[in-house]
Amino acid sequence: MRVLKRILIGLVVLVALLAGVGMMLPRKVHVERSATIAAPPATVFTVLNGFVQFNKWSPWFDLDPKAQYTYEGPARGVGARMSWKGDPKKSGSGSQEIVESRPFELVKSNLDFGDQGKAVAQFALSGDATGTKVVWSLDSDMGMGPVGRYFGLMMDSMVGKDYEKGLAKLKAFVEGMPKADFSDLKVEEVQVSPVTVAYLATSSSQEEQEIAKTIGASYGQIGKFMAARKLKQTGSPMTINTKWADSRYEFDAAIPVDRVPETEVASDSPVKIKETYSGKALKVIHTGSYHDMHGTYEKLMAYMTANGYESAGPPWDEYVSDPGNTPEPELITNIIMPIK
Repeated sequence: MRVLKRILIGLVVLVALLAGVGMMLPRKVHVERSATIAAPPATVFTVLNGFVQFNKWSPWFDLDPKAQYTYEGPARGVGARMSWKGDPKKSGSGSQEIVESRPFELVKSNLDFGDQGKAVAQFALSGDATGTKVVWSLDSDMGMGPVGRYFGLMMDSMVGKDYEKGLAKLKAFVEGMPKADFSDLKVEEVQVSPVTVAYLATSSSQEEQEIAKTIGASYGQIGKFMAARKLKQTGSPMTINTKWADSRYEFDAAIPVDRVPETEVASDSPVKIKETYSGKALKVIHTGSYHDMHGTYEKLMAYMTANGYESAGPPWDEYVSDPGNTPEPELITNIIMPIK
């Protein structure tokens, strides 16, 4: 009995000692890892500023691929929220919501793991068009109890390992995207309505002068077609870009008209009538020379990829300005990109 009593006393002293030491451990825990990604800050920020593409680089997705995910609020920025429900032994359950978003600099989120507690995670970005340093950090309050504080001692090794894996996957994912820096690109998501157009399917080389010559000749043919049928122009001339590859540029030169001709258009007529795309699209206003539009398209494609948009059809250019009486630096062209 005396030996048992001593053992019990020893255990009590040990528990008291561990509790005392535990209370002296830090209550707040900070975990941080970083990586440099060969991509502009705008691209990295856009990928991180929402949960549309989160599971394409997340270090936890492969641990529990059967977990269920739900999304609420806006797709990007403050208020974007993702919840998950998975195997308690793998991904568990919880939610993550963006609470602060500063373009190309910072994305901060509140994490809620239910009974396992809460935390704050953030991505801090710095760099230039050639590369971005990403600092991924986690801050958590382990509470008043000693058990939580002992657990906090393992947070850096546990979470840090996941962060390293996630940053490596993020780096590979983002570096596989188009490299154009779209930080100065103004993009608007719009809903476009169908327009009746008289159009001519044609093509040219990708040489600028030949493109201009082909477009001009095509509009001339369309103008004769419209005059013969007394059709009126109701909008800006456009080119619907069906292919840009293999040194060729294929497109439909088109002019919006007020109606479908009363008599059916002959099947062998080079100029035909159709309705344009109707639905969601991205709109970019290009100001300046047509020569520079290729660069604007490169930025738009990079923007689409970073945001996870998918094309829903060929884009088109609306020539708002008349190049015959508008100085080249002031030319305005609307670029419309259909999206799903």
